Amino acid sequence: MSEAVMVPERAPGFPLPGADDVEFHLVRDGIVRAVLPKEAHLDMEAANRFGVQLSAYTGSWPVAVVLEVTGVASVSRAARSVYCRIPSVSAWALVGESPVDRLIGHFLLGAEFSSGPARYFSSVDEALGWLTETTDVR
Repeated sequence: MSEAVMVPERAPGFPLPGADDVEFHLVRDGIVRAVLPKEAHLDMEAANRFGVQLSAYTGSWPVAVVLEVTGVASVSRAARSVYCRIPSVSAWALVGESPVDRLIGHFLLGAEFSSGPARYFSSVDEALGWLTETTDVR
């Protein structure tokens, strides 16, 4: 059974969505689905908050992450650098629906992911299938 958590609530009046609106869902042991907020402009601060929130959600266990980028407005180079170095992630499966999502996903994949393998998918099911087969997922 999937467990959803919204961590933490966005401050009232905050003009642009950021990592505060990320929804984390435990898909199964070792795999977490993270849904980024639509229209988000992700900068280094938002990426750092994402890493902290993911660690708070998963504890010290390494996890594979299905990162849904559908509807994200932008990602800075600094944010990309942070995402690819989050130590608690053993593999990344980025998911999006539109051509813009694909561009954002491939921009993120342009970084060197030191934590493990990373790929882009057009569906969550494909992403989960790949993560399940990937031997680097713990």
